[in-house]
Amino acid sequence: MSSSSRLAEYRTVLGLPGFRWLWLSQLLALTAQNGIHLVQVVLIERLTGSSVHIGLMVASFSLPPVIFSFLAGVVVDRVPKKWIIVTSNFLRGSLALSYIFMMNWLSGDALLVVVYVITFLSSSIGAFFNPAVLAKLPLVVGEKRLLVANSLFNLTVAGAQLIGLIVIAPVAVKIFKIQGAFALMGALYLVAFVMVLRLPRDPARRIRGVTASSGWRRMVGEVRDGWAFVVTHRAVALAILQLTLVATLLMILAVIAPGFSARILGLSPEDAVLVFAPAGVGMLLALVFLGRYATRFPPAWLQPLMLLLTGASFALMAFISQDYYTYFIPILEVYPQRLASLSTWVAVSAIPMGFGLYAVNTIAQTAIQHLTPASLRGRVFTVQFMLASLVGLIPLMAAATLADMIGIPGLLRWLAASCLLVAILSIYSIFHPIRADDRPMP
Repeated sequence: MSSSSRLAEYRTVLGLPGFRWLWLSQLLALTAQNGIHLVQVVLIERLTGSSVHIGLMVASFSLPPVIFSFLAGVVVDRVPKKWIIVTSNFLRGSLALSYIFMMNWLSGDALLVVVYVITFLSSSIGAFFNPAVLAKLPLVVGEKRLLVANSLFNLTVAGAQLIGLIVIAPVAVKIFKIQGAFALMGALYLVAFVMVLRLPRDPARRIRGVTASSGWRRMVGEVRDGWAFVVTHRAVALAILQLTLVATLLMILAVIAPGFSARILGLSPEDAVLVFAPAGVGMLLALVFLGRYATRFPPAWLQPLMLLLTGASFALMAFISQDYYTYFIPILEVYPQRLASLSTWVAVSAIPMGFGLYAVNTIAQTAIQHLTPASLRGRVFTVQFMLASLVGLIPLMAAATLADMIGIPGLLRWLAASCLLVAILSIYSIFHPIRADDRPMP
């Protein structure tokens, strides 16, 4: 397919009002969702100066997706997805603004308790938002445009995670202080709320004559069906593993980025954006690549290649940041001013890292949507978000401590090894399919 034809496909997808409003609203909502986590941690640090309380804050916004994911899948498959998305954005925007009022009215232990409660409630609502958005996408663009739509959509998902945590939130806290940062995040949610009001309706599954006990049994049975579908379809399970890896890697990067900037590069913590912004350039390059050339490569082989590229980027970043001066003594002896600074080398290595992460995420998500029946997509994506939350919870809480124990370069080597392991599993699945209908996407 020619580049002009592919660009025409992008224009076609962006020309769909439903996709455009869903895409833009998700960009704002996910940016606020990720950015507010940093503001919450900064607030607790300033209120208590205690790592124990920071751990409680991390648990407050990390545990709800695990607790409520099983329920979210059933709700998404039964309730109109539009109204789940609309309600989620409005409630989270209101809760973000409520921090400001509570900070003015309360203090001490009472304020701490209320902050934890608000955080828990907001994260619980978010557990319903993500599966609803991903289940709504095929209904908005149609099956044939999923790859192009996901290519654009996943730039939003990955970009919002990096931008919210590493760019928007630190700048907002620095310029507008904590209350102003909460106000900005709340405003982003409410603008997203207004946008999704324009989404087309989708039908709900209506069930009559259901008692409380039979409804619970049915709900448990449907959740079991979602897990059973994933377990019995290797291609879907592998795609979920790949998505979970990407989510975990991005989460860890966001946690260690300020320390990497300060301890390894000798910059200020907020200067991490200057180093990791090239990862966004890599994502844009991947967007162009997938749009022009994705159909020329079998996704089953493209995935392990992208995983190996990502792992190599982490390994390169670990190598150049470990004992930098020893590695480059010959250069320093000839050129008193280095050919390139350490931060420059790290920025360069971040470009293929962003490229690989974005490509893996896009291809895996498209595979799930193609291979999963429409009636099960909400539950299947719930499985993915549940696993991402379960797997990502421990790294989110422990990454900083682990980086202190083995060093940030050592942690980066483990990230590279995780990419290599999943790449090996992806290659193994190509040569050892369970059955013909369970192969990865052709």
